[in-house]
Amino acid sequence: MKQCNTGKVRPAKTRIIKAVSVKCSGQQGFTLLEILIALAIFAIMSMMAYAGLAAILDARASTVPRAQQLAELQTTLYLLNEDLSQIINRSIRDEFGTTEPAFSVGHGNEIVVFTRTVPSWSNDAGTNSLLRVSYSLEKDVLYRQVWSLPDRTQQTEYRRRKLMTLKSVVLTTYDPSTQTWEPFTGGIPTALDLSFNLDGLGTIHRSFLINQ
Repeated sequence: MKQCNTGKVRPAKTRIIKAVSVKCSGQQGFTLLEILIALAIFAIMSMMAYAGLAAILDARASTVPRAQQLAELQTTLYLLNEDLSQIINRSIRDEFGTTEPAFSVGHGNEIVVFTRTVPSWSNDAGTNSLLRVSYSLEKDVLYRQVWSLPDRTQQTEYRRRKLMTLKSVVLTTYDPSTQTWEPFTGGIPTALDLSFNLDGLGTIHRSFLINQ
């Protein structure tokens, strides 16, 4: 009886050991070298991704201000063209009762100041047919100032708008007799040339025809 029981138990133990050994031999892991290689590849890819992202952010940081500067320049040139094309030869009386010419240049911070008409489709057409417009450069900032009443008092209100930042503005007028651009000497010129000196863009010239 003892021999029979022993003979049955031993094969069972042998089979269990074999099964366990097969199961253990089927498990596989990563070696230290493989982990280090994977970490090195991940680090390289991360550095490449960061460099690409940094380049995109740097490009955006330089593009957005430049686009804003160009948009401000375009708006300024549009307003100048609209104002100068509506100039009229009509002097005004300022808030101190002093008579000012219809067109003048270079008084203090003012680059140019003039009287202009208001088109019928404009929002200001219902209040007045004339406007007094001034462009001035103050601390490297160009402003546009508009009085809805040319003959004004000290209580007359005005609208003031910041247009753009620039270093300097040079104004010259066209002399038909010599067909050259000369400094302003008086009266209302037939054409006006403005040179804007902008940071990053250099000097930009724009000529305007004045319709009287």
